[in-house]
Amino acid sequence: MDGRWTRRGFLVASAVGAAALAGCGKSQTPQTASRTAQATTAAVEAASVSNLTWRSSIGDVKMIVMRPREVSGPLPVCLALHGEGEDANQFVDMGLPPLLTATVRAGTRPFAVVAVDGGKQSWLGAPQKMLAEELPDWLTRAELADTPFATLGVSGGAVGAFQYARTPGLTLYSALSPLLYTSWKDAEKSGIYTDEQQWQQTEPMRNLTAIAGLPVSVYCGTEDAACPAARDFADKAGSKTAVFAPGDHSATYWKRVLPEVLRNIGDALGKKN
Repeated sequence: MDGRWTRRGFLVASAVGAAALAGCGKSQTPQTASRTAQATTAAVEAASVSNLTWRSSIGDVKMIVMRPREVSGPLPVCLALHGEGEDANQFVDMGLPPLLTATVRAGTRPFAVVAVDGGKQSWLGAPQKMLAEELPDWLTRAELADTPFATLGVSGGAVGAFQYARTPGLTLYSALSPLLYTSWKDAEKSGIYTDEQQWQQTEPMRNLTAIAGLPVSVYCGTEDAACPAARDFADKAGSKTAVFAPGDHSATYWKRVLPEVLRNIGDALGKKN
């Protein structure tokens, strides 16, 4: 596969407030957020972002590599899957690059976040095959670990990230405002699934045993229609982290909770030596 590199730096201002913790109209025990506060208040003026395009079995695929600033060499990878109707740029637009730098500066081991295109409507089927068979080579050629240690999905991307998390060897699955459907009638309208059989085989709530033993983190806004199902999923999955903060199904909420998301991903790697 041929890769076409275009490297550029993004200047992104970092000013993200800490999210208040509540739970779909119910109180929830606040979690320690000292390192999150450090990450969001750190003076981060720029980040290292690379844009690559790869020829793939599903067409040209854009891959965005987000690295902590001033960190060189191969890094562990968190694979990030965008929401429906979006592309890999969603994570740049959410302000992830400077927050990643701040998270690492606050004490976690360095890691990269890699976002790829492939799931405009759904991350199931052909896009999953691309992730399994083609992504490892692309990561190697980008001088990164060829197998992600964690995966993060936003909205419909959380369903694709769940499917990817069924791959052995991951240390964390993170779902940000996951779109979960407990009935085929509702799932059919979403456009995520091609048919009822695919829904039964891949819908997270119906396949929890497929990720048994894998730490799970769930984040969702309490004004989000997806919140009740997300809370149920977090409970049944025995989530390592479950954060339900004020907000809806929007970039505003995702930007607010992203520092906590990145801190927990970094924690899966452990502390710096």
